[in-house]
Amino acid sequence: MDKKILDIYKLLQEIAWCFGSHGVNGECCGDLTLTEFIALRKVLENADLSVQDIGNSINFTKSGATRIIDRLERKGYVTRRRSPLNYRVCCITATEKGTEVVKNTMEKYSAYLEMILGDLDTPMIDNIKEALEVLVESVHKHEPV
Repeated sequence: MDKKILDIYKLLQEIAWCFGSHGVNGECCGDLTLTEFIALRKVLENADLSVQDIGNSINFTKSGATRIIDRLERKGYVTRRRSPLNYRVCCITATEKGTEVVKNTMEKYSAYLEMILGDLDTPMIDNIKEALEVLVESVHKHEPV
């Protein structure tokens, strides 16, 4: 195995630890797991997603996504409603509480990133952003179908 690839893998683990469920100061996203937070963020980014669409966007089965949405609904972060186009399809909408927890979490992490990257110049920050975009795009290209 290429040592550089192994080093990238280790670095990704470190980043995942710092920005995952462990999060900033030992917390991620209020009372949400990282998976719940990402699903909720997807709901906010894309109006009228079905449960199956949410599952596809986070690489979960429909039944796995249903369990996530059930938990989000019990916590008051989303509501379900029937699609006006197809009554058999259930669309998920974020509540005000759901919108607020995503907004607050994104602000907290953005401030944290701004603090830790604050000493870097703009070209370096642009390089980091571009490298991460390439990595994410590559990951999505090779996801299991």
